[in-house]
This record gives sequence, C-alpha cells and structure tokens, in this order.
Amino acid sequence: MLGDLYYGAIQNAGITMLARRLRQGALVLCYHNVVPQSARGTFGDPGLHLPLDQFTSQVAWLKNHYRVIPLGELVSRLASGRSVRGVAAITFDDGYTGALTLAWPLLRTLGLPATVFLVAAAPERRSLFWWDHPAVVRGQAGSRTRRLLSLGGDAGLVLKDAGATAMADVPTAAAYLPADWPLIAQQAAAGLELGAHTISHRTLTKLRDDELAYELVDGVRLIEEQTGVKPVAFSYPYGIWDVRVRDAVRRAGYRSAVTLDYGLNPSGIDLCALRRVNVPASISLPAFAGWTAGMRPRRARAA
Repeated sequence: MLGDLYYGAIQNAGITMLARRLRQGALVLCYHNVVPQSARGTFGDPGLHLPLDQFTSQVAWLKNHYRVIPLGELVSRLASGRSVRGVAAITFDDGYTGALTLAWPLLRTLGLPATVFLVAAAPERRSLFWWDHPAVVRGQAGSRTRRLLSLGGDAGLVLKDAGATAMADVPTAAAYLPADWPLIAQQAAAGLELGAHTISHRTLTKLRDDELAYELVDGVRLIEEQTGVKPVAFSYPYGIWDVRVRDAVRRAGYRSAVTLDYGLNPSGIDLCALRRVNVPASISLPAFAGWTAGMRPRRARAA
C-alpha cells in the first residue's frame, strides 16, 4: 500500500489535518473503477480498479472531512469567486460498469454526488478498454507506457504493437467492462452527473483539427441521444492537453474540463484546466488523506 509508514506518521502527528485546514483550493478526486473484493488484483491495469472495501473506507473518510458537492456546483463556486475551502467533488473516468453498479449505489446511500466521464463509443461495443488487455498490461512499464501513448491512444495500433488478440476474445468480468447505455441512463436518472471523455479515448494533442472536433462534439451528441443528458463537463483522455486542445474544448461548448494535473483548485483557476487528485488502487487511507490535502510528494516529469 502506498505510503503506509510516511503518511501514517504525519497523520498521527497532526500534520495532515493542519495542511487540510490551511489549503484554500477545491478538491476534485479522480477514480476509474470499483470492483468486488473477490476480483482484487485479478485483471486489468492494476492502478485503475479499486476494491470496494477500500473505496468504502475512502468515501466514508471523505464525507467526514469535506463537503462533497456536485462537480457543476464546484465549477460555479470557482467561477463566481465564492469560497471553496473544504469543498470536494468525486469523478470517475471512462464509464466502467463497476463504477456505476458498485461505486455509485454506495455514494447514493451516503448522500454523495458524483460525475462519470463517458467514452461515448464504449457502451455500444462492450469490450474491455485497451489498457486492460492482458498483453498490454504485461508490457506497461516505463518507456513501454510512453510508447503506447505515442501511438495516440489508438486501440487498434496499441493492440497490434503489443501483439494482443482481439479484445472481444478476452474473458472479462462484468465490472471491468464499459457500462451499457440502459445502465448509464438509469443511473443518470438517479442523479449521477454525466460528462464527456471523447468518442474513442485517443490522445487529443496528436489529432488533426477535424479529428479533434469530432471527438469533442460527436461524443456529446451521442451521450445526449442515448441518455437525454447533454454533458457540459469534459475530461482529457490520459490527462493530456495543451492550449490548442483546451481552446477546442471551449469552442465545443463545454463549461469546464478536468485534467490529471495534481493539485487543488483555487478561485480564479482556468475552468478548462481543473486539477484532480488521481486515486491509485494501491493507496493507503493515510496516504489518501495526505494526497487530498495537497501533500503528495513531487515526482520528476517524464521525458
């Protein structure tokens, strides 16, 4: 578990609590999937699939230490310059079945809102995301991961590069698959906020302008057709963005966009470059408390 000793020590010393009280920015958490305890560590990218018991502990802690509000309300507070001290929002990227059938029902029980950012083409094909393919997972380390992203996040190119079989040929537990449209529409009707995460989860900085517009605009159109909800929030695939992509997001009509840049969000921040705390599946509860307070150790930027 990440940070058991270090974060446990600073939490016991009261440093984590002090840091949380002194921070001014709003917290936006990024999750991907939540899976049953029985599936712990058995499939997919190990950093993305959080066992339900760990998620339960984290959100219970969050409820006791933050005011958790919808992402849209958090954006409104930032836009108006209102105080965001002690405010948090919960988000999920990709639209996994586990997030909608395990995480969201728990959050509803606790009275906590959430937003899920959907890869709009995924609910139709219902095959696993490329980064969860066993051949890709085996190869994801260091320069290998950078090579996969250099292929533009294109599923076909990545699978070919990894020597992988077709994704439909891999036996997959339901929690690891993208949610289908009926489930998404049902949960949206129950209060789950929907955001857009492109059509195909490609790396936006590597696309031509026409390809970029397609990913940004048609994704929203498809989500609205299937659910009756038009997303106004966007999540950059892989957290990768630049000024050209950000400006295209604005032109596409989004009110806000979230990155994977670590940190909290003070009033006056660019609403199309919101920071998030990405929650890895291996994190301990003391480390989770530290990271949410802005105490994640600095890491060298990858080349």
